[in-house]
Amino acid sequence: MTPIAERVHELAAAADSALPCASEVARLSGPDELALLGELSALRRRVDASIALVASDIERKSAHELGADSLARKAGVRSGAELVQKATGSSLGDAKKAVRVGVMLETAEAVAPVAASDIGSEPRSIDVLSALGGDWSAPIAVATRNGWLSAEIGDRILGGLGKPRDDASTPAYRAAVLRLIADCWEGELTPEDAARTAKALRAVLDRDWAQQNATRLYERRSLKRSVRGDGMVKYDLLVDPLTDAQIWTPIFRHLSPRLGGPRFMTDEERARAEELQQDARSNEQLLADAFTAFLIAGVTASGVFGKYTPTVTIAVTTGDLKNAITADRARQTSAPPGDGPPPAGIAWLDGKPEPLTGAQLITALCDGSIAGVLLDETGQALDATKAERTFSTRQRRAMAIRDGGCLMPGCPLPPDATEAHHVNPWGESPQNHTTETKDGISLCRFHHLNLHNMGGRIERRVSTYWLHWPGKEPTRLVPKHALIAQLRTEGELT
Repeated sequence: MTPIAERVHELAAAADSALPCASEVARLSGPDELALLGELSALRRRVDASIALVASDIERKSAHELGADSLARKAGVRSGAELVQKATGSSLGDAKKAVRVGVMLETAEAVAPVAASDIGSEPRSIDVLSALGGDWSAPIAVATRNGWLSAEIGDRILGGLGKPRDDASTPAYRAAVLRLIADCWEGELTPEDAARTAKALRAVLDRDWAQQNATRLYERRSLKRSVRGDGMVKYDLLVDPLTDAQIWTPIFRHLSPRLGGPRFMTDEERARAEELQQDARSNEQLLADAFTAFLIAGVTASGVFGKYTPTVTIAVTTGDLKNAITADRARQTSAPPGDGPPPAGIAWLDGKPEPLTGAQLITALCDGSIAGVLLDETGQALDATKAERTFSTRQRRAMAIRDGGCLMPGCPLPPDATEAHHVNPWGESPQNHTTETKDGISLCRFHHLNLHNMGGRIERRVSTYWLHWPGKEPTRLVPKHALIAQLRTEGELT
């Protein structure tokens, strides 16, 4: 065992006997606990500093150019940071931070050597840091080594400031560093505060970087949509700071009484605050509902989609709609009609296997951006016939609801990606000059063209549809919409 290892071993043994147990801590008064916490934190900083010095040296001895002599390669890992992670049981991020802090401490030793026993004994002083040699980062390194800044704050400042673009900007960086260190002392900045300020200073000191960073953030914008196994849909939205301000400002203003907004309000705002405080929804639910309401209002009112403003379609049977209406009226009177509550009505969204409740249906149908399609017990939409060749928008929507997407076997395309196919060709007979939803099915463009080009045809048998290819046995086309599955389950359809 080396002399250093022996000293640390003795220190660990002393720590075992000196460190308090839970019962001892429980007997302390509040002020005594805070004093103890300060002493333990100072001890931890010294230990963390030693770990950082070892970590940075391990990183240096694990350099890639050392080849087979690399310490990391001998241990079977890729880098010195990974070796530190393995030895300390920390995360890789913490191991990398230890390496960075170790480099800082080495820099401090190079510009202001001091005996270990003297570290932290000198009062903190901006004048002392200003007189240091070395580059612009030397004051951060020495302040961290002396305990005048925590290692976390020192690392955050370095990371936030980056590096000067050229030698000409180095003096400005050093002056900014000294001001920021003084702010950390006087304002008791947290690591998060120090990081934000350092990043802002970098933008001021390096305008080219500021422009590039703003562009980089904007170009990273994305929206990802995924459907979970339980039917919930997750939207992962990533936006730049400006877009966030445009989204978050009205939402926060709307919900500020629940999100820690200002206390001094008008009478109207105070009434709104009281209403929000009584709302049973969680803050997360309120945020989701507010975001959804603002988005829907924007889509409806902006006119960005022109006359083709997208409309959500809900399908429901006549029986379920009646049940939903009856239950809604019962809720309004607080008294179940007849011998008890009616059967629960359910409804369905395009392509979704999870039903809506009757209450959700009634609420949704009050919204102008949502359209309801009523289907009879055979699965056909209850709409008027049309003495025109083409299907109306409402009829195409009804067919899409009924079929649940392209009706061809194995085709995954949803209702929005389909077009209407006439089962009975318009030009074949005058009897076909009445366009009804039962005489059309939904096909994607590929399968629609393929059907016509390859001589296929569709036959309707009451409420079912069959695909005929020349020379082959007919194949039944099975609707994919959940409402049809409901009707089949309830015995209305075969």
